[in-house]
Amino acid sequence: MKCLIFKQMIAYLDGEVTLQERQRMDGHLAACSACRTALESCMSEFAALDALDDAPSLPDSFTNEVMEKISTKAAEDKNELKMLDLILNACWRGSMRKKMAVATAGLAIAISIGTYTSPTFASYVQSLLNLQAETKDQDIVFKVKRAVINPKVISLEMEFIKDGKHLPLDVPGEAFSFNMVQGSSEHQFHKYNLENSNKNDVYVTDEKGNRIINRSKVSYSGMHPQIDSIPISILNISLDDETFEKLPEQVIVHFDLNRVDGKPGKWHLTAPINVKELKQKSNLVVLNKTYQMPGRPAFHLIGWQSINAISQIITSIDGRGNYGYQVKNKKGEVVAAKDPSRVQNKNLITSGDESEKLGHVGTQFKRFEEDEDLTFELTAYYWSESLQQTITIDPQAVSRMPQVIDLGEGKTLKITKVELKTDDSFRPLPRNTVKKVFGETEPYQDMRTSAKGVYLEMEGILDKKTVELFDWNIKVNNQDWKSFDYTRREQDENGKYKFRKVIHIEDLDKMPETITLENPDVLKKNTSIDWKVPLGKPMPE
Repeated sequence: MKCLIFKQMIAYLDGEVTLQERQRMDGHLAACSACRTALESCMSEFAALDALDDAPSLPDSFTNEVMEKISTKAAEDKNELKMLDLILNACWRGSMRKKMAVATAGLAIAISIGTYTSPTFASYVQSLLNLQAETKDQDIVFKVKRAVINPKVISLEMEFIKDGKHLPLDVPGEAFSFNMVQGSSEHQFHKYNLENSNKNDVYVTDEKGNRIINRSKVSYSGMHPQIDSIPISILNISLDDETFEKLPEQVIVHFDLNRVDGKPGKWHLTAPINVKELKQKSNLVVLNKTYQMPGRPAFHLIGWQSINAISQIITSIDGRGNYGYQVKNKKGEVVAAKDPSRVQNKNLITSGDESEKLGHVGTQFKRFEEDEDLTFELTAYYWSESLQQTITIDPQAVSRMPQVIDLGEGKTLKITKVELKTDDSFRPLPRNTVKKVFGETEPYQDMRTSAKGVYLEMEGILDKKTVELFDWNIKVNNQDWKSFDYTRREQDENGKYKFRKVIHIEDLDKMPETITLENPDVLKKNTSIDWKVPLGKPMPE
C-alpha cells in the first residue's frame, strides 16, 4: 500500500473508512514510521482545534462584520484570500469537523485580515504579533508574517510564494539549513544543498546595528504538506534566559538570502520587532523558579503562556530524567497534567521539543481559563536505569506453556506467545493508553499490521514506582536483531503498573531456535515531590 494522503488520514480519523480499508491502513501504519508520525501530528492538530470548543461565544454580528472586512481586503490582497479558501476547504471534514471548521475559519480570518472584530474572540488570536514584511526577486515572494516569543525562542512564521502558490517545504528548509553538519542524518534524509544554503544568512541586531544573535542560533521547521492545506514554515531563533532578559525593546531580524530554490537572487529583508509588545501579545508569564531534589537533576519552571487555544508550560531539566506535574485551579481541580507514564495525562495536546508549531518549546495543553488562579505542582521525578537481566526464550517451549520470569520484589514478566507470521494477514498491536484533550480516559484501539516476522507477546506486573521495561537488546540465535516495541500501560486498583507488550522482530521467515532479551531500561518514579508555585497571570497589555 502507498503512503497515506491527507484525505485518507481524515477519513481514517473520522471513522469514514470500511473495515477492509481500515485494516489495510492499520497494516501500513504499523510498518511506515513516516505515516505514523504524520497521523499523530494530524491528531494533535485536531486536538488543538477541538480545544476551541470552549472559546467564548461570538456576537451575532461577527460573521457579517468579518465578511465585510474580507470584501474590503479582497481588492488589496487576493493571495491572502486564496490561503483562506484553502484553510476553509481543508477544515470542512464532514459532520465531525463542522464545529472545528467554524472555529478555525474564524481564527484564520481574524489573523489574516489583521482585525479583531470581537473583543471576546481577541484573546484567542492576539497572541501573535503581525509583522507583514516581504520582498520579491526571481518571481519568488518571501514573507515574514507573524512572531511569538517565550524565554527559549522567538518564532517567526514565513512563506515562500511563486505564481500564487506556496513553494514546497524543502525550499525554505534548504535556505535555512546552514547549521547542518555535512553527512548528518538530517542532511542525508532531506538532501539539502549546503553549498547553496551557506550563501544565506539570518541574524538579529539592535537598533544601532550591533549584532546580538547570529545564525548559529537559527533553526527551521515546517508543517507537513499532507497534514496542512498550506505548508507553514517556522523559523526559530534560540534564546537562553540571559539573552531573553537582555533583549532590547526593539530588535531587527535580518534576512540575507542570496539563493532560494536553486536560484541566485537577493531576498534581503529586515523585520523590526517591538520586543515589549511581542512579550505582551505572547501572553507570557516568566517565573524562573528552580526545584533541587537531593541527588537528582535540578528542575526549572521557566514560565507559561497561552497562544490561541493552547496553553504551554515551559520547563527544563539539568541532565537526564523526566518529571510529572499538574496544574490546579483555585478549587483544587486538576486542569492539566503531564505524566511520563502517559497514564494520568489530562488535557494534554502535545509535549516535548517539537518545533512545528509557532512558539512551541514546552508542553501544550488545552487553554487555561483566563480568570483561574492556577498553581503548578511538581509531583514526581522519573528516571531510567538499565536492569541487568537476561532472558532466553525457547519458542517451542513457550508454545506449550507461558514462560514466567520473577523480576524480584513482586514484579513478574510473562512471555505468553511467540508467533511467526509469513502471510499478509493482519494481527493486532497494543498502543499506549492516553488521556485525550478533554480529560476523558480513552485507550486507543489496537493497531493492526500485516508486516511479516516474529511477534513476541508478553505482559508484566510491576509496582507503584516501576512504570515499564523498554529498549531490550534483542538477539536471534545469538545475533543482534532489529525490533519494534508496541506497549499499552495502565494501573490496577492498587496503583501498580502493568503492561501488555508485543515486540516485532523483523525480517525473519522461520522461527529461530532461541530469542534473547538483554538488559532493558526500566522507567521508575519517585513520588515524594510536593513543590508548588503560583502561576500568576500574563502581563497586562
